[in-house]
Amino acid sequence: MRALLIPFAFAGFCNAARAGDISSVYTDLVWEKDCVTYAQAEEGDGDWADLACSGYGGYPVMVSYDDARESLFYGFPPGDMTTIWESFSGLNSAGPKVEWRIDTNGKTIVPFAVIHRR
Repeated sequence: MRALLIPFAFAGFCNAARAGDISSVYTDLVWEKDCVTYAQAEEGDGDWADLACSGYGGYPVMVSYDDARESLFYGFPPGDMTTIWESFSGLNSAGPKVEWRIDTNGKTIVPFAVIHRR
């Protein structure tokens, strides 16, 4: 009988960690209202700007604008993000709707992915 209980007891201690509830939250990205310009070209020095915009739950959306193209970073960039540049296809601009995929575990809410919608 004890030999039969040992595998069940072992299995009880080896439960996989359970992920929290996965859901989506949508935010709007409106440059004129939700963003602060923290660097930009001087007069006659090109057409570029770096902006920090509000995102979800304290996570920012960092926007780099350069010559009518946009590159975005969601969350907190590691170190200097000026070397990171990914532009959008088509018109090279982002849409106004951001879908944040979030993991909720009790009172802890953590965004883990973003889908930028048009």
